[in-house]
Amino acid sequence: MTSSTPAPKTNKGAIHRGKAPAVVGWSWLDNLIHVHPVITVAMYTPVIITCVWFAVEGEQANSWALLGWAAAGYVTWTLSEYWGHRVVLHYEPEKGFGARLHYILHGIHHDYPQDVRRSLLSPLLSVPMVAGTIYMASGLGSLPLTFGAGYAFGYLTYDLFHLYLHHATPKNRLMRHLRSLHMRHHFRDDTSGFGISAPYWDELFGTSVARPSRSTTRSGRQTA
Repeated sequence: MTSSTPAPKTNKGAIHRGKAPAVVGWSWLDNLIHVHPVITVAMYTPVIITCVWFAVEGEQANSWALLGWAAAGYVTWTLSEYWGHRVVLHYEPEKGFGARLHYILHGIHHDYPQDVRRSLLSPLLSVPMVAGTIYMASGLGSLPLTFGAGYAFGYLTYDLFHLYLHHATPKNRLMRHLRSLHMRHHFRDDTSGFGISAPYWDELFGTSVARPSRSTTRSGRQTA
């Protein structure tokens, strides 16, 4: 007689269509906690341009060094995306302030996956992450400001990429595959598939949603 392991953990809340209700009692505060995509682009595009401008205008600006710092910043963002999504956004306290905060920052997105504003990372997280990175980079001189630019660019492209996967119907084969991976994270198993714009980190760290879940039967069949 064979025994089976539990099925993969799935999202606890019911999936709803349309716009989510406000997460706080004041609409103005709700609009600060979750912003429209246009606001996100308007916030971070000038930050990226400013960082690049000061880096290029700095002393001993070298094209390869600028690109190297920018690439390092982008890669650092992809790691922030993966680990932030896995460790921070999917840390789910059962009750109290922690449970409430989790719902505000990410749980509401899983409950209302088609709400445009809830598809973007809240400024409560994005502003400290981007501002902190740029501040630390600026302490190393003008050239490393492109590290901050690369990090901010990575964040902005991630947000827009995530929005695209939720609200578009990709025609490109690669985009269809990436959308399929992310939808599996939402609707099959939210304990895997944390790299949205950078799914290769899931492959490296063993959390790829494309692989059979760890919760499989002894016979090798994936549980439903």
